[in-house]
Amino acid sequence: MRIPGGEEAVVSRDRLGLEPLVYAPFDGGVAVGKTYDDLFSTGLIPKRWRRDAMTDFLAAGVVVFPEGETFFEGVFEVPPGCDLRLSSGKAVVAARDLLPDATEEFGAEALPRLRERLADAVDGIGQDAALCLSGGLDSSSVAAAWARRGKPRCFIYGAPGSEDREAARETAEALGLRPDLPEFGETAGLDELRRMLRVLEIPTHIPGAPLPQFRLMESMARSGVRTVVSGQGGDELFCGYPWHFPPAMEKLRARDPAAAARLESLHEAKPPFPVLDLRIVRRCFTRTSSWVAFSDGGACDALGLTREEAAARDGVRFFAADLGDWDRLRRQGLTVRSLRYLLHYDCRLANHFGLKGRAPLLDDGVVDLVSRFRLDFLYGEGLLKYPLRRLFPEVPERVRFQTRKTGFWHSGPSLPDLRPEVRRLIAATRLGDVVVRPEAVERMNAGALWRFFAAGTLMEADSQSGGPR
Repeated sequence: MRIPGGEEAVVSRDRLGLEPLVYAPFDGGVAVGKTYDDLFSTGLIPKRWRRDAMTDFLAAGVVVFPEGETFFEGVFEVPPGCDLRLSSGKAVVAARDLLPDATEEFGAEALPRLRERLADAVDGIGQDAALCLSGGLDSSSVAAAWARRGKPRCFIYGAPGSEDREAARETAEALGLRPDLPEFGETAGLDELRRMLRVLEIPTHIPGAPLPQFRLMESMARSGVRTVVSGQGGDELFCGYPWHFPPAMEKLRARDPAAAARLESLHEAKPPFPVLDLRIVRRCFTRTSSWVAFSDGGACDALGLTREEAAARDGVRFFAADLGDWDRLRRQGLTVRSLRYLLHYDCRLANHFGLKGRAPLLDDGVVDLVSRFRLDFLYGEGLLKYPLRRLFPEVPERVRFQTRKTGFWHSGPSLPDLRPEVRRLIAATRLGDVVVRPEAVERMNAGALWRFFAAGTLMEADSQSGGPR
């Protein structure tokens, strides 16, 4: 929508950013929309990729930027929990409904209340809804909550016989559900990847990551589904990523050293990754320099940057911030980094296929309750997301107590060799404007190649539609 300069308005975004909200001032007012296309289709906002943003993305996978900046010049994102106040042709962003503080009030006695709140969150979802059921804990918990109120339809992704698919089937059987099991190719083609990226509007830094959801939602829409339900947000809400655990134990140790030591010992006995991988992952998500070193894969060389120069860039320092304490890390995951872009991708995919999205784990009542859980309960028995593992006994034990990270972003199809396509895109699009050493493409790893492919594909889509080169 367009807000003329003489009018006043307030547009709000929910506190977790379940739906995008972007805006762009222009001469005579402000354009506001839920998608970038909403803004550019007005004809008032020129579509120009922002060079600094593209450099940050290519070098280190940055997809969320400071000061509300985006991938596009003159276009800004309203952060979760903020209002966009428009007056006299000016736009001002003001915080409104922020994430509740972690108060550490409740333990296992809150499980019945959590079961009820999660069941309430799925209550009232129509008959034309279906759940994306992976072999993971989050979507399995949503399935169990929903099964207590009805007979949810669920769709399972994965190659026949794969571990995640079989775990999801086992969960469905235990809950008395008959899942839909669409079949998909195990290798993604370039055309399919291009189509997915154009739907997303902005590039994604994890190779091929949203493709399982893209395929699954397309299958759902063809089957008459109109609302897609997911387990999105469980890792962020329950602080269930491996890098949350050390700062959580440091905070717990300050008041209960014995409890922290016990949980650390239990955690070491059942780690979510092999020890060396675990150490690398924890450093990457809490130290900017480690994130850049892990993400680089030859990209910095192609851009004419050292890793130190990349790590010093404002966008990279914002996205991959040095975070040493649990409270800041919790907020970073829920409102700045992972959940913010995951929700953008989910929303774009759902809207493209004419679906409404629902994420019951991010319902206000659920979020408020989980924010009050004690650390020794969040990480009971040394396990990440321990409350969910105790929540629904009807979910098979091997799913509830699986420590290996699983889910759709970890079970996608294999990708084709992107090197020839990246070379072509550098020559044919604005990607070539930021690449200093094209020969470095030959030394890039798969992650770096994917970022260059994703960015170049979107730039090429613009040029093919008569937009910017």
